[in-house]
This record gives sequence, structure tokens and C-alpha cells, in this order.
Amino acid sequence: MKPIRMQVTALGGRIMAGHTNKAGTQLTEGSRQDVTSDFMKCLLQKAEHHGGGFIITGDGKSWDVTVTAIPVQGESHE
Repeated sequence: MKPIRMQVTALGGRIMAGHTNKAGTQLTEGSRQDVTSDFMKCLLQKAEHHGGGFIITGDGKSWDVTVTAIPVQGESHE
């Protein structure tokens, strides 16, 4: 089974998933799927699982990912 990779589009910032070409530099046209919404939902679920945030470390850098729920405009939270 070929591994699935993700990339962010340069213009729209959409997250695409699929199989890469032989050089490993681009996703092949027939396999590209927009997974932006699914990725964001998973990111929220991951943060909730870890109490609201987590740290990503890689490539010699670290990022603090924190997710905070905010009220939806027009909703009452009494």
C-alpha cells in the first residue's frame, strides 16, 4: 500500500492528501483530495484529548498548539 502524504496548497492554504510522485515532491493528480475540514476537526479532537493543547516538535523546532473554545456569535451561554 502506498503511503498517504499531506501538503498545503500555496494559494489557498487548503490541506490536500494523496500519494506522491516518484520524486516525492508533489501529490499525483488522481490521488489528491481536499482534507482541510477533516484535518481541522482532528486537530481540535487531538487538543481536547490532551486537555486543550499539545506541543509539536520536528525539524529542530517546537510549536505550542492551544485550542480554546469561544462562543458562537448570537448564542447565549447562560
